[in-house]
Amino acid sequence: MFNRSVAVLAAVTVAALALPGTAAAQGGVRWRQCPDDTVLQCAAFVVPLDHARPSGPTITLRATKLPATDQRHKVGTLFVNNGGPGGAAADFTLVAGELLGERVRARYDIVGVDPRGIGGSRNCVTRGCGSEPVTCTPRRGGPAEVAKPDDPFPYTADDLRARLAYDDYLRTLCARGANPVIRHMSTADTVRDLELVRRAVGDRMFNFYGLSYGSIVGATYAALYPDRIRTMVVDGVVDPVQWSTGRGGDSRYLVTARLTSGDGAWEALTSALSECDRVGPTRCAAAGSAREKWDAIVRRAKEAPLQTPDGPVSYPLLIGLAHTALLSADTYPVLMTAIEETYQATSSRGMRASSSLSLLKKTAGQVSPGFEGVACGETDNPTDRDAGVRSAAWAGRTAPDFGPMWSWTGSACRAWPVRSPGAYQGPWQKWTSAPLLIVNNTHDPSTPISGARALHRLMPNSALLPVANYGHGAVGISCVGKAIEGYLLDGALPSGTCEADTPLFP
Repeated sequence: MFNRSVAVLAAVTVAALALPGTAAAQGGVRWRQCPDDTVLQCAAFVVPLDHARPSGPTITLRATKLPATDQRHKVGTLFVNNGGPGGAAADFTLVAGELLGERVRARYDIVGVDPRGIGGSRNCVTRGCGSEPVTCTPRRGGPAEVAKPDDPFPYTADDLRARLAYDDYLRTLCARGANPVIRHMSTADTVRDLELVRRAVGDRMFNFYGLSYGSIVGATYAALYPDRIRTMVVDGVVDPVQWSTGRGGDSRYLVTARLTSGDGAWEALTSALSECDRVGPTRCAAAGSAREKWDAIVRRAKEAPLQTPDGPVSYPLLIGLAHTALLSADTYPVLMTAIEETYQATSSRGMRASSSLSLLKKTAGQVSPGFEGVACGETDNPTDRDAGVRSAAWAGRTAPDFGPMWSWTGSACRAWPVRSPGAYQGPWQKWTSAPLLIVNNTHDPSTPISGARALHRLMPNSALLPVANYGHGAVGISCVGKAIEGYLLDGALPSGTCEADTPLFP
């Protein structure tokens, strides 16, 4: 199924044109009631597989719309993207509507269009639910299967061999057995899709909210179509230069190392531990030398896996679980309880860690399978076999534990075999038809505020709103909501900073 030729892919997609709810992006749009979320409308847009060949093979993209509640006074369409790479924007529409608030929902149709190569399973109005996901499948005579390591990054020599073997296997599969979309998954290709959809829905200008990697989508649109922006909000911002090529000698390191996400996670954790000590044990369970407790747990996990009711937690998994907890301010108290309970257990020679650590283990997230198709195919990365080890060591100098974790996230990008010819790598400095609103938490564990400041410098007429808050993404904070409302509805740019609605440890 996934080894079909470009010609067969085109034939299948053209056949979908006859299905209800499908429209060519250049023509009108036929929205229909979604089958799964009754408040949403659904459509599928047909776009060129290769934008350099607009009359060539096509693919379909799944889309959902939350219609404006005040259609008489509707401003237009607000496109949303929840990042990744690999996030399904069509599944983000409802969440975005809730986060952006009632006034924005009243005046905008909120639309999520899946990036190419990202398949869905809900709200499908075409066969296959829109564009089939990128896949790299074995072929006869290919390499023997290699299992993906469970831990987020290697620590022991055996871990390293296993990770390098899996990366080699994945690269070989994608070089020999990928479906055609893998060559056309760049952010710029997705942006060109959005431009076609903008025209199809009848909007004269582009409105956008992008979270995390969605900020790269926004920055790329701004670079390619600077005169077509009406409003653009980017939240949890990635530095587009470090993403695409790196600055100076940084190109010697993997993209996931040079983004300094590890520094963001390390800053978020250590500042939260200091805040825990400041507020005391009545508000934070780990208070009283909280940093020393964390360090002791890490040392213990490096010696041997921590035992929990749900199985062992290795050192790399401990770091991955902690990072998961850092993504939302709501889970910091759970993390601090886990640190305290685990510290007490290990200090008393007990070998079983806390039930809170087990809770974190149950809530850990999964990495999207579309990540490599975008990130590796459009960014510059080293090609030598030592790239992962070198990148992890470099990032770990300023971000213990988390620097190596983030670096190894992109280890398959070393010598990635498929380059996206439509990729855009700059220049990023543009004067846009309307100023961008750049928003970032000051304690973001995935996209530190340095990325927002970098984009702010690149976009001369942008505005930067720092938010004194923890977690990944600032939308949902009251003052951020008011700032975004004022910008999207009235074109007003905020000044100053925002504060979180509640303390980190109430």
